[in-house]
Amino acid sequence: MLVFLGPARTLRAQSADVDEVKRVIREETESYYRRDADAWMGTWVMDSSAIRTFITGSSYSVARGWDTFGPGTVADIRKEPTPQPVRVDRSNYEVRIDGALAWAEYDERTTNRPDSLPLLARQQRTLIKQNSRWRILSAGSFVESTFGTFPGAIESRLDGVGRDLIGAKKNRDAIKVLALNAQLHPRSAAAHRSLGDAYGAAGDIALAIKSYERSLAIDPGSEASKAALAKLREKR
Repeated sequence: MLVFLGPARTLRAQSADVDEVKRVIREETESYYRRDADAWMGTWVMDSSAIRTFITGSSYSVARGWDTFGPGTVADIRKEPTPQPVRVDRSNYEVRIDGALAWAEYDERTTNRPDSLPLLARQQRTLIKQNSRWRILSAGSFVESTFGTFPGAIESRLDGVGRDLIGAKKNRDAIKVLALNAQLHPRSAAAHRSLGDAYGAAGDIALAIKSYERSLAIDPGSEASKAALAKLREKR
């Protein structure tokens, strides 16, 4: 009797690779939110070939090379080590594997609080197998919920414009944009926090404190607002 096991073994091996690719993708996100810098680094190819792309309704950014985004992310994680209670759901996976190269695309839904609007994105990852381990070579995020009239899209675009103005040191213009955003989205902790950042950049400490306090009244667990508020109170 002739027994041919080649294709079955190939299918099992590829299935195991698909499972491992998904695990690495999941670990990259989850290690970031649980603030485990070493685990997060372990999911990436840490050299000049790594790429990170982020696209929203108001911005586009691409970082080429590990040194352009990796060390900064690690520093942020270690600076704010408190785990973030974020829920991430993934669906509609497409995974293709060719030897030591893998490509994956999937939908991702991120929720910070039960009553908050979810962030919806189409994610893309390219991974390579190095020393029998899959690692992320490139990551692309297309944040669908920031486009059009999707709930949260207008808030996100105004926030992006306001923050760009802060970066350009046009703080008074930033205050106008972000004050409008907070007015349109009075229950958004992020909108009030960004407005506080603009007031702080303009030197309006009292108004900045008031905005951070409003942000914390909506989201008492916001570490960013707590830290900003504590820093400003030290200056008074």
